[in-house]
Amino acid sequence: MKKVYQTRFGGADSPECEQGNCMQACFASLFEIELNEAPDFTGGIVNGKWFLILERWLEKRNLELSFINVKGTIPPMKGYYIQTAKSTTLANPDDGHVVIFQNGKLVHNPHPEATSVGELEEAYMLTPIDITLMNEYKKSWLALVTQKLYNIKNMW
Repeated sequence: MKKVYQTRFGGADSPECEQGNCMQACFASLFEIELNEAPDFTGGIVNGKWFLILERWLEKRNLELSFINVKGTIPPMKGYYIQTAKSTTLANPDDGHVVIFQNGKLVHNPHPEATSVGELEEAYMLTPIDITLMNEYKKSWLALVTQKLYNIKNMW
């Protein structure tokens, strides 16, 4: 994982172009790419379109996003996964924030000035859509991702 930091820090009440991009920074970190290469959810955060933007981006990589909706303590999961939490830096903590966990431990907070993470809410993990459609490059990439990201079969 390559640590990439968010560059926008506004909450849901901010103009769309100023709303935080912590999710974009988390995906850039997990995929070890530059921030501008990961999907930008500007204008899609409040209305839920972020999910459609992300779904299209992941489909091109033969991946899909799976959710575990558990509030509070989540049993440690193997590998890397994105964890949602209440914000500790925004005026309204319900605006939310995302960070990266590995094996049940926080390994990256994309907010460069954050010193803590609020109450944990959901976990997002990546799973392959169809392994039979993958070419050799994608198969080797999936082997790497499988080592790094949470494997649903080993969740509990």
